[in-house]
Amino acid sequence: MLNAFFSFVHFFCRAQEPGWKNTWPFGPGWSEGWESTVLKFLLIAVILGGISLLLRFLFGPGGPMRPREFDEPDDRDGREGDE
Repeated sequence: MLNAFFSFVHFFCRAQEPGWKNTWPFGPGWSEGWESTVLKFLLIAVILGGISLLLRFLFGPGGPMRPREFDEPDDRDGREGDE
């Protein structure tokens, strides 16, 4: 009984050296190889692209959070600097 318990504990607590696929996007960095590094940069690019598309949707022309006065035409007649 005690031997079964220790083998159960040993199974979950043994020290393993995980590969980069097991620790990927939060691994140790450059030491995992170029594949992991390129995939991390691509993940960052996808996340930043998603954030920029979300902001474009929310605050772009006709967006739900854009102030309405930004979509109205200007009161001036188009000349800059004249008063």
